[in-house]
Amino acid sequence: MFKKTTLLALLFSSLFLVGCNLGGGAPAGFDTGDASDEAAAVELPDVIKIGYIGPLTGNAAGYGQDMKAGIELYFSENHTIGDSTVEVIYEDGKCNGQDAANAAQKLINIDKVQVILGGQCSGETLAAAPIAEANKVLLFSSLSSSPDVTTAGDYVFRNYPSDEQVAKTMVDDILAHGYESVAVLTEQSDYAQAYRGAIARHLATAGKESVLDEPFAADNTDFRTLLAKVQESGADVLIVIPQSPVVGAFAVKQAAELGLNIQIYGGDTLPAPDFFDTAKDAAEGVKVVMVAEDPSRSGYSEKAAELPAPQSAAVIPLFGYDAANIVANGIAAVGYDGTALKDYLYSMPTFKGVASDVKFDENGDNNVSAGVKVAKDGEFVFVTE
Repeated sequence: MFKKTTLLALLFSSLFLVGCNLGGGAPAGFDTGDASDEAAAVELPDVIKIGYIGPLTGNAAGYGQDMKAGIELYFSENHTIGDSTVEVIYEDGKCNGQDAANAAQKLINIDKVQVILGGQCSGETLAAAPIAEANKVLLFSSLSSSPDVTTAGDYVFRNYPSDEQVAKTMVDDILAHGYESVAVLTEQSDYAQAYRGAIARHLATAGKESVLDEPFAADNTDFRTLLAKVQESGADVLIVIPQSPVVGAFAVKQAAELGLNIQIYGGDTLPAPDFFDTAKDAAEGVKVVMVAEDPSRSGYSEKAAELPAPQSAAVIPLFGYDAANIVANGIAAVGYDGTALKDYLYSMPTFKGVASDVKFDENGDNNVSAGVKVAKDGEFVFVTE
């Protein structure tokens, strides 16, 4: 579906709030407005219900729980929007389309929400999108990175980068280091297969193609047959894109056990304690390409310190914090209505969040830079070369 920007929200330009704090003290370094005065301009229900869809159980639960923690932190600081209390209803999307679709139906038809924060896994968002679209409910993801999310619907937004740009950063880094033969292993999931397509496109633009391109089943734990194929292909670099850090860790560990001396690249699903716990010493030197977080941003360190120890990348819950802030600003400005919120997000000025700046394009995407990290002594650190 082609997404078009609407201009209705320009009528509310005087109500825009950039980085405001609705019902508590202002985060350090943020411009603030008087949210109670702004909210008074629109009619709000006594209780504002906001839905959430993300993996709260299973191999990808770390991402869903981290995102939930960021959202909870924001609303623990901001209990109300105007005089209305806020209730966030958390649903377990389990990182699969069917559970996410069921969750979206429940949130929209039973809980009557006008906005859903999620999904987090790309498969969750893509399954929930047509339901949200049909019911004119805002769907706002802070983690789904599949390029397919770009055209998922007019009510679908994300403040996280698309894997289209992340894959380009990965391919550029591979070519800059002189690697010639690329092998690609990708999980059979919406996220990984869309990522695979982006890698292929950017390799083709550079006049190259992979020497091996193989899928693997979700939750696979035995990569030895596939890794033997990688060895036989003569590849000098391997890209492994799983949905969860543990699955990626098995691939990395077994590559080392087979004596496969090859540079391995992965996506943003690898940075997590579970990856290092499973891959152990084999993790050293693995590269990942992911959102380029900036701890020097105003509010970043303060908010990160208030969160539980992350189960994934440290920046992930901060994207959830920002999403909650943006949605709360929108409700205060234009009311509790999916269409009005959609129009607000398209036309809002740049939001200075703790994780990133946010300015949505005509597809509801936000342009966030990607960077390269390397595993060193049990953590991923940005490459400085």
